[in-house]
Amino acid sequence: MNTPNPSEINAQKPAAPAVKKDAQSSDSAKSSVPSKSLPLAESRCYGVSVGVGASATLVAYGIAADLCAGGTIFGLPVGKQKNVEIFAADHVSASDLKFQVSRLIDSEVNISVLVPKTLNPPDYRSQEGRALMGPPKAGGCRVVVVPAANKKARWSEANLSAFKRAVVGKGALVIFIFQGFSKEEEAYLSSCFNCVFTVCPCEPDQGYPSAFTVAPISGSFFAATGHSAVIENIRVDAEGRIKRHCLPCVSPDRRDREIYRLRKEENKSLEEIGEVLGCNKSTISRRLSALAFHLRGHCL
Repeated sequence: MNTPNPSEINAQKPAAPAVKKDAQSSDSAKSSVPSKSLPLAESRCYGVSVGVGASATLVAYGIAADLCAGGTIFGLPVGKQKNVEIFAADHVSASDLKFQVSRLIDSEVNISVLVPKTLNPPDYRSQEGRALMGPPKAGGCRVVVVPAANKKARWSEANLSAFKRAVVGKGALVIFIFQGFSKEEEAYLSSCFNCVFTVCPCEPDQGYPSAFTVAPISGSFFAATGHSAVIENIRVDAEGRIKRHCLPCVSPDRRDREIYRLRKEENKSLEEIGEVLGCNKSTISRRLSALAFHLRGHCL
């Protein structure tokens, strides 16, 4: 029997596939390239015009609380926030806000209150004033309480645009709270911000000393598409904590809200409502007819 020599054995074995150097170098190159992070979302800016008699401090507190709790601004979904900066540019709201927001902070939520490094609020329409307003961190959230407007020196559209550019950072969510604006100034807000809300004091419900209504500015996209107005009833408890009761706003008038509640929720007749409130049937009917169209359809 012939024994094959080693050279014949080697010839019978299948050759191992050669590893391409190009493939190896390509794989190593891929592993060395860092993965790209997703780009930041576009900045979102909202304006709030607080009318005479309403508290910008309470408005700022409520906005910060709702952003952390439910991710909304007056019922408009914007995304839940874990870190919110309140820039008390008006100085006046700083101490009250610091005291109240400290009670909202926990392991998952952080709300900080910042104050300008000046003794008095500067003129934020000027370049020097805007220089004091650094933008928040990229992707951050900030609520800016702007000092009350000066009747002799009004804001122009150019002022508002420059102020916005100075405050808004990349991918940031910023809510500007303006005080004492005229109708003309409010109109400028609509051209600068994604959405503008107006805040007006109103008659509070029973058990609350103050309240205000909030609605998208008249004629805006959100107003035209039916974003509901809200009412916030506010009181302070025995421990000094702010307590808020927010609900859809039927009417700024407390009597109208009670009539609507008795009619819609308790299904009382016009005569029964009149007996409860001490007025006649025609008065009840007239008040219901004066409500917004989407409300009175459920009651008449």
